[in-house]
Amino acid sequence: MSAPLYVALLHYPVYKKSGEVITTSITPLDMHDIARSCLTYGVEQYFVVHHMPTMKFLAHRIQGFWRSDYGAAYNHTRNDAFSILQIVDHLENAFEWIETRHGKKPKLVATSAKAFGDRIISFQALSEQLRTDPDPYLLLFGTGWGLIREFLRQCDLILEPINGPNADYNHLSVRSAAAIALDRLCGR
Repeated sequence: MSAPLYVALLHYPVYKKSGEVITTSITPLDMHDIARSCLTYGVEQYFVVHHMPTMKFLAHRIQGFWRSDYGAAYNHTRNDAFSILQIVDHLENAFEWIETRHGKKPKLVATSAKAFGDRIISFQALSEQLRTDPDPYLLLFGTGWGLIREFLRQCDLILEPINGPNADYNHLSVRSAAAIALDRLCGR
């Protein structure tokens, strides 16, 4: 892969089942399962984005445990996965981190369980771009019932939905969707 690939998990702005815009809670399983997928598929950095102090405290405690000597001795692969995880207050913090490293802002690629807008890109097309484009990309995953439409409109591209054979049901956990997306984009 030529393009530096980054992943961000956003807890705001996302939808609640009722359609309200909310902030979701950090889930420890999402933190470590997505970190493991990211490290497996060569992601440069995985950002967990949350602005609430209590949730950031929880995230730092979890990360600190697995990055500690005890956590590393207990499960060194989880320690490795957490080495690429960064907890940031806002998505702009991730943009700044990537821009400092590469001298340019990343191309924003949102994910959604539903096809949205006119900037839909297939996994195959994005995979090809990642192999040939030297620019950084930031793959965005939303929690809850997905990223809000206004946010999606601000992204450069929107990845096609992951669809199974059941057309009436499409509600994967974000950690499952991240693993599938990374495999389709970066797998051999």
